[in-house]
Amino acid sequence: MAFPALDSPLTGTSVPLSSLRSREGLGIGEFLDLVPLARWCRSAGLSMIQLLPINDTGFESSPYSALSAFALHPIYLRLSSMAGYESVQAMAEEARLALPRDKVDHEAVWTAKLGLLRAMFDSRPSLSSEITKWMASRPWARDYAVFWALRERFGRAGWQNWPHHRETTPKVRAQLYKDLGREAEFPLWLQINAEAQLSAAVAALKAEGAALKGDLPILLNEDSADVWAQPEYFNLSLRAGAAPDGMNPEGQNWGFPLYRWDRLAADGYQWWKDRLLHAARFYQAYRIDHVLGFFRIWATPQENISAQLGSYQPGPRFSAQQLQALGFDEARLVWMAEPHIFGSELRECLGEEAEDVLQTALVRIGTEDLFRFRGELSGEKALLALPLSDRAKAQLISWYRNRALVSQGNQEYSPAAQYYTSRAYASLSDEERGLWENLVREAFAQSESLWREQGRRLLEFMKNTTTMLVCAEDLGSIPDCVPQVLRELGIFSLRIVRWSRDWHAPGEPYYLIRDYPALSVCTPSVHDTSTLRQWWDEQPDHRGLLVALGLNPETDDGSLTSEQAKKILGALLTTNSRLCIIPLQDWFALDDTLRAGNPAEERINTPGTVGGANWAWRMKPFVEDLAQLESWTSSIRSLTDSRRLL
Repeated sequence: MAFPALDSPLTGTSVPLSSLRSREGLGIGEFLDLVPLARWCRSAGLSMIQLLPINDTGFESSPYSALSAFALHPIYLRLSSMAGYESVQAMAEEARLALPRDKVDHEAVWTAKLGLLRAMFDSRPSLSSEITKWMASRPWARDYAVFWALRERFGRAGWQNWPHHRETTPKVRAQLYKDLGREAEFPLWLQINAEAQLSAAVAALKAEGAALKGDLPILLNEDSADVWAQPEYFNLSLRAGAAPDGMNPEGQNWGFPLYRWDRLAADGYQWWKDRLLHAARFYQAYRIDHVLGFFRIWATPQENISAQLGSYQPGPRFSAQQLQALGFDEARLVWMAEPHIFGSELRECLGEEAEDVLQTALVRIGTEDLFRFRGELSGEKALLALPLSDRAKAQLISWYRNRALVSQGNQEYSPAAQYYTSRAYASLSDEERGLWENLVREAFAQSESLWREQGRRLLEFMKNTTTMLVCAEDLGSIPDCVPQVLRELGIFSLRIVRWSRDWHAPGEPYYLIRDYPALSVCTPSVHDTSTLRQWWDEQPDHRGLLVALGLNPETDDGSLTSEQAKKILGALLTTNSRLCIIPLQDWFALDDTLRAGNPAEERINTPGTVGGANWAWRMKPFVEDLAQLESWTSSIRSLTDSRRLL
């Protein structure tokens, strides 16, 4: 869908679809809940609704772990609006009473809905002709259906653990679709209904003057229909993540495979284009999650658990010849690229278990009291599988990571993320360190052009494939080429106010919001951060932010009352950013009856943690009642009306 012209600053709200609560909903927000939300948006002067991904993730609660890049999650279906609901209505009402009301229990909701949907489908006559017609314009659908049906048949195991059909061909999958019959038709029937309900909601949004903004994660779960059916587009030997830094020395290993951009390019990026065109059926704008990954991505060999021994793809590389030209002979390269353990430290750290560790994991170098890892131990996972104590395994992994170079094969190396802490680096002379540091700087400088070229090439075809407005999530340690390419292509960047600071200036001052670039999305918080209210309560000093917002810091009494929240959000809406998206929880901060007692309860996700609190937030009021909350809605309307006059 084409995005309307941005003739004036636009204000919207963001909310996970799962977090909406309605009287007809069954334990979770549903596609049709967007209709009353759009009515409220119109009353409040809001022109955009931004969602998290709504792809099928099965029983996984994280919306960023999809089983398909195309399929919608049937968990968001409104059962009462589907044909055949009468046959399961009594069971549905029982399920509604049993499910939590104050939070989303994704697994419980999908278990209940899946059973009800199967019963509804089983009572239906053959739908083959309708499904065949629908599939004709959706080239992804058949493979998804076969994957879905086989996954159910094999106890929902990942395809890597299936007893059969781990590797297939288009011809085999076509035959499987015929053989599976109703088993494969069921997920497609779910998709037909999901698309119909979402399309109806989108039409209602358009009638209310609201655009829908989706979220396209860059990466896919390895256990997905796309990776299973088209493995040629994915590098399963590497896992994407984030590089180690001072706050997270192990980095982040997200577990998702990398794309083989060369193979996608050879096919004209058709898989990605199909994905974008499918998204354009529903969205007028979309957010590119982790846009930095289109320029470069931190990749870790799948044999490892942490991301400490990863490297940028593409990224800085040294050849053995380059290193030898600087005086690092073959023996020195081995010293730099492979961990070495002295016998004295082995015995000191592991005591009586040292001999077991030596026999199991290490090999002596010549006749010296010096050891290296056995060649067959090729990663952290192999070390964890050894029959040793947890203490010994932890020590071995620490030694295993201790290197200055990471081999990339073919006599090429990349600098280890924390090479400066390695034993090999510490052993270099001052002269050698100078040569090394110059080599690293030159390699990163040369990589900048690689990143620029790749990022521009990929983002350019993405922007030109549809008429949707493209917005990038450009957070983290960003090379200079990223904002440059985004500006050149007219792609919106992201400004989270609390993090929009000049980190290199004394005192790390906040940037003035009136100085934000026009081609940007301004927001006080996102799904991976605390809400504005929680962040405010946890910060000892708000002066810098208040100055950046153009407010008097002397008026700060330390707490974010509803009156103070209105001042903050009102000031934030004066930003120069053309788009300003306020999360629904932050709008709730304007009314004491709508905000949660504990602001931490309104947080969507805490990265790096696993638990029932993540992706479980559910709004307090019913979505149908929002437009009737006249005082609160009028308060928001006064702010959004002022923004239109900027």
